[in-house]
Amino acid sequence: MVDRGLLYQEWKQHQALFLVVFFLLFLSTPFSIINDYFSYQSCMEYYSNDCQFYFDYSLGGSLQFFWAPGVLLAIVQLGLDRSKGVLDFTLSLPYSRSQVYHTKFLMGGMVLVGAQLLGYLLSKLLFIFLQPGRVDFFDHYMIGSIVISLMAYALVMAAGAITGNIFAQLLTSFSVTILPFLILVLPVLNLEVIIGHEPFWHELFLERFPIVDNPIWQYIIPIIYVDPHWVQESKYILLIPAAMCMLFYLIGFFSFIYHPSERSGSFFLWKQLDRPIQVLVIILGVLAFGYAGYSTSQSLFGYVIGMIIGAIIGFLISYFAIYKKTKHL
Repeated sequence: MVDRGLLYQEWKQHQALFLVVFFLLFLSTPFSIINDYFSYQSCMEYYSNDCQFYFDYSLGGSLQFFWAPGVLLAIVQLGLDRSKGVLDFTLSLPYSRSQVYHTKFLMGGMVLVGAQLLGYLLSKLLFIFLQPGRVDFFDHYMIGSIVISLMAYALVMAAGAITGNIFAQLLTSFSVTILPFLILVLPVLNLEVIIGHEPFWHELFLERFPIVDNPIWQYIIPIIYVDPHWVQESKYILLIPAAMCMLFYLIGFFSFIYHPSERSGSFFLWKQLDRPIQVLVIILGVLAFGYAGYSTSQSLFGYVIGMIIGAIIGFLISYFAIYKKTKHL
């Protein structure tokens, strides 16, 4: 499935980036532990009675943006490679498309997971050696950082397999991270504008769609994991980003195999997506600006004006983003 020669080529093409990402993820948490220890020692010299040496990862740890290296790797491995023509060269080699995608994903995944696992083991050794008073949520935080960084990596890789340039890859990735919120919340907010805030309608809606009133639904929104408050939740929460990681991987894999990968500069490599996505952007623009207009004026007139403005803005953004090709690097 993965050829060693292709794996070596991928390594040589992005060796510097892989090493930077690896050591960043590997050393960040152990370095922060050592730094906190020295801060504790300094405190003991002057305020020995008020110093405490413990670690609480309930609000996140040393690397708040642990998802960012995965995003960077995916942009370079697919978006930048396509824009520079490197992907065209790789696809011209005697390897199948599935081998190329598997190799890229395997290399990026090994860097992300391997670095964080080694950082986790080194941190555990430091805890044994330094003996802090307590360590809270560390295992959950480190496992979560691995899962969520892989989810972010798989998402941006999938976006890169669907789109034809880096801008499209980033915009599509960001849109997907907030799409569940837009699809679930915007219609509900607009429905409240239309039918009012009567308790009967509200209770009827929650009875028919109980997921809206369940706090667990927020975790199907990928961008929610940027805020590390998930660390304080149940460990089973991480099954959601793990499942999304598998979904994004499959989407990226099949898109890379069946869609054209040449650097045409188009927004979507599969042209059949252009019109449906444009319609979706316009609808979301209408709903978002319509509700904003109502919130500002507290009147249906402001609601209608907002919908008109949203339709125009949604059309312009979708038209120039989707139908305007970018130049090659």
